[in-house]
Amino acid sequence: MAIFSDDSMGNGPLYVFDVNGSRDILAAYDDGQEVFAIMNDGYIRTTSGWATRECSPGLGDFAAAGTQDTQTFPLLRCKHDVTITDINIGCDAAVTANGTNYVTFYLEQTGNSTDLGTLATSSTGFTIHVPRAVTIGTSSDQDHLKAGDTLNIRSAMTASGVACTGVVVSISYTIDQPKSATGTATDNVIRFINDIDTVPKLSADTVQRDFLSVRQNGAVKLRIDSAGKMHGTAPDQYYYQVCAVGPLVTADSATKISPLWAPHCDIEVVNAYIGASDTVACDSNTNYWQLRLTDATNTLCDAYIEGPYGGGTALTKGYLYDMGDINPLHAKVTSSEKLCLEYLEAGTGSTINGLTVVIVYKKTA
Repeated sequence: MAIFSDDSMGNGPLYVFDVNGSRDILAAYDDGQEVFAIMNDGYIRTTSGWATRECSPGLGDFAAAGTQDTQTFPLLRCKHDVTITDINIGCDAAVTANGTNYVTFYLEQTGNSTDLGTLATSSTGFTIHVPRAVTIGTSSDQDHLKAGDTLNIRSAMTASGVACTGVVVSISYTIDQPKSATGTATDNVIRFINDIDTVPKLSADTVQRDFLSVRQNGAVKLRIDSAGKMHGTAPDQYYYQVCAVGPLVTADSATKISPLWAPHCDIEVVNAYIGASDTVACDSNTNYWQLRLTDATNTLCDAYIEGPYGGGTALTKGYLYDMGDINPLHAKVTSSEKLCLEYLEAGTGSTINGLTVVIVYKKTA
């Protein structure tokens, strides 16, 4: 049977751990190897698939040389340090390998001058709907993105180049552990090692009260409620949705509404980033764009592109920029709502290609 169980009602958490040192709260081992741990700041350290996050922005078409042979698309920006573990690129049409006319894709990040990796069609092309993996370098720490860095992809055509249509980039990453120093295995408050059984070793049967609360100097860092939902402030409690919107043209003003995402659960939006594959100056008081992130009714945040002076944002291609503070009155989005991007134009705004939005959120239910 389980070591702990409780079926009584109450208001406070069933298990409370409050430490002021560097001890981990809990660790589970499989045959002597750690597979799961909760640190004292609420970060969950694990080797399971839960640790990996993924996003797959669709970038559209990359034209051959002579028309639009060089493009730079923003892909991902995070609030906290992350490690890129896998990147795959695929197309919706076959691309024949050609050692003379080909394209090279460069995976770059704003915080490191060394590319994460490259992929070319010179010796190996694309089979339709079959992704190719990018070899990610680690020797120069280029696979680590610091908080606020942008990951982007740049294309470069050689000779006549080659067209790639329906390009999709799949990115897998993990949230970096915020603390480098942790206690040893014997320092854990609770530890289970190589116990052969089929029942859980830490369980509870409650009606209302939270299952567990992890605190650091009295401040709650992680709690698990009676429904099993985790609520925390550690960086691994943040999730990212990447939406490639495509080109923005003057005819879109007050008419185009881009659907971004319908969450599968209740969420709280904490940040939104925006970028494009074009460089756009903030140089006009009369011709500019207002981009609004909405729940189809209320505005969560907005950003001005191209102008006005002193209030707009200049875009550098391949970079993602913060859209500003999220309105706390509308930050919480239910599973029956959706997030959209709306556009309002002052005067005549420029055409902006490769518009990309990154939504940072926490799950609340």
